[in-house]
Amino acid sequence: MKKNLIPLSSFLFLVTSYLFLVSPIHAQNFIGLSAIPPRLEIQIKPGEVLTKEIKVRNESNIEKVITTNIKDFIVADDAGTPISLESADTDNRWAAASWIQVSPSTLKLKPGETRSLIVSIVAPDDATAGGHYTMILHTPQNQTMLDQSGALIETNVGTLLYITVPGDIKEKALVTDFSAPRFLEYGPVNFKTIVNNLSDIHISPIGQITIKNILGLTTATLDLDRTNIFPYTSREFQNVLNKKWLFGRFQATLNAGYGTTGQALIASLFFWVIPWKLIILLIASLIIIFVIVKLAKQKRSSPPSSENGKVEELEKELENLKKKYQDR
Repeated sequence: MKKNLIPLSSFLFLVTSYLFLVSPIHAQNFIGLSAIPPRLEIQIKPGEVLTKEIKVRNESNIEKVITTNIKDFIVADDAGTPISLESADTDNRWAAASWIQVSPSTLKLKPGETRSLIVSIVAPDDATAGGHYTMILHTPQNQTMLDQSGALIETNVGTLLYITVPGDIKEKALVTDFSAPRFLEYGPVNFKTIVNNLSDIHISPIGQITIKNILGLTTATLDLDRTNIFPYTSREFQNVLNKKWLFGRFQATLNAGYGTTGQALIASLFFWVIPWKLIILLIASLIIIFVIVKLAKQKRSSPPSSENGKVEELEKELENLKKKYQDR
């Protein structure tokens, strides 16, 4: 499977996938095109033929000539970024580019114009049960952009096709990482969850993280992002408990479900939040206040020692005078 994920002959259209998946608004601003819909889910039986309609719209104020191509793609990171392949990979059991035909493959769009394209999906008689994935890319002629290295890269927008062939489909996923800082002075608290999909098809986990305090009371619930995880890839989820003032031991529990039969993803962890610097400052302040109060009480309850000595001397002189006059 790793051989399929990183084929040496693959040509990585990183900018392409970023433009039409991660930030479609930026894509429209730069190349002035939008693909409708950005994702299309299809179920097809082996040997069956289906047709679907997609659209492409010219958002710019100039006429554009568009060329449409079908590409297989892979996902090789925890962010789920699709990377299109320059040529078909016959070893990739998830590939479906050879099943797809689009008509027309070239069209001219006036400013603000939207055109429909017909997508024909022909599933082979021996199509493997599970998920198959491809992308339909629309490329405006004579339009490129610079990447970080200064090289010219062709820009595209497109539609991802999620094709499911019914049958004996394995559905299995694991939580390979559920973590958070074990000890904090203050919030917020960041949680990281990584789910590894070992299924024959993409999954979309649905669930939440529940945080409870030492008394078992719920402090917060955090929803997982709704996103697809492709077969034999991992996906990272980020959640934040956005509270500053917390105290004590907390338990965070992940409960999520996936698949057609509701398989469970469960994980748990403990963490502490103790504002120890503030506690030390408060204790030191209380000790100082206690000492000051105690010293003040002692000062009020006992006269100065020097005054006590003077009184004793006067008393002795009076006694001496009394004795002297008594003798006379």
